[in-house]
Amino acid sequence: MRRTDELREKGEIRHHASGSARELLSATLGSDPWQRIEELREIGQRKAEAEGLAYQMEHERKHVLSKIASEYASTHAKEQLSEAKLDRMAHADSRYLDFIKGSAVAIEKREMANSEYWAVRSELEWDRAAVAHSNAMSRLEEPA
Repeated sequence: MRRTDELREKGEIRHHASGSARELLSATLGSDPWQRIEELREIGQRKAEAEGLAYQMEHERKHVLSKIASEYASTHAKEQLSEAKLDRMAHADSRYLDFIKGSAVAIEKREMANSEYWAVRSELEWDRAAVAHSNAMSRLEEPA
């Protein structure tokens, strides 16, 4: 027989059902950790989507710029524009400016999702530490 089973038989360790353990944790912490974990999963999903979009837009920037520059080069083929002039024209194009604004929004969403994710994760870590502290305190209070 395992030591834990022996202690349960003697009544030194009480056995809790998983539902009562959840209720005990919720009462101790003031919030349901399972609900917070589900919330963390949802935020993690939004975080992943925002990171993917920001990554994609960061890497597409040069492609968008070169596509606009090549359009200007073909439109103004008779003028023999320099690379620097084509680059300046592409940077000033409204399509590129719209792309940059979209990139800024994607980065903002990524940072907000990161912030939310780490806020919930740190709360869960604090809850874990509170449970560990509560367990340690209950062991100290048990009669010898």
